[in-house]
Amino acid sequence: MELQILTSKKGTRVVKASELHRALGLTDHHYQTNVRHWLKDVYQFPDGIRRAEGMKDYARARKAGNALVQEYYLSVELAKLIALSSRSKVKQAVAIKLSKEAEVFPEHVQLDGAALLNLLEQTKAMTRISCQRAAESRHYKHYVQRRGNGEYWNHFRHEQVVFTTMEELRSALTHRKVKVSGKHNLRDLLLRQDPYELIRIGITDHYAAQGNPLPYAQELGKLARKLAQEMHLEVVDDRNGDLLFAPAADADVLRQMQRVAA
Repeated sequence: MELQILTSKKGTRVVKASELHRALGLTDHHYQTNVRHWLKDVYQFPDGIRRAEGMKDYARARKAGNALVQEYYLSVELAKLIALSSRSKVKQAVAIKLSKEAEVFPEHVQLDGAALLNLLEQTKAMTRISCQRAAESRHYKHYVQRRGNGEYWNHFRHEQVVFTTMEELRSALTHRKVKVSGKHNLRDLLLRQDPYELIRIGITDHYAAQGNPLPYAQELGKLARKLAQEMHLEVVDDRNGDLLFAPAADADVLRQMQRVAA
């Protein structure tokens, strides 16, 4: 059963619709009809019963000049639901393969005690601006290595990591009557608007830079934010050596988090 699990540019685990079709043992000349049905059908997703949504559960692949049919990228979850609802004789085997993939990279991360303690130390280290900047540089290097260039990095970062813009932050701060300067960058504005977001972003960068799927890195970022809030951690701008109020962190973890991409 040839069914390759791919990682999209956004970090989502996907399969090609054509490969799923073949893996299910369906005849090629029914492909276009079956795919139309798949994308219009109703499924029991983890977030409720609904139809598949474009750019969330599937995406149209760029059509090659000589391609006769349209290719689609399907999320692993959607592919599993399609397999289970099909009449294929091998649907159980296909669904099991896809379920195992989902278990390796679950939607919601579950950490054991040691992993949680490690994330806790990383969260404390990530209160430092130097660690945040280093994590961003490592993530950018990984992005370039994966894509072959740094094009669309800013758009990717906004859509998949930061989730806000300079304009939105300036507007929110102005509404709160917080003075902002034209010299302030995104990190400066977030430091004034929502410092915990800097920790979330930093941890997301850190794990994404290691090659983890983006949904996994995003979940760890969210968890780190919760940990920081529960411990009442404060973000410290240590670029000028100000460490008086920096939370104590494991020295080895701190060195690892401050490492800038070569």
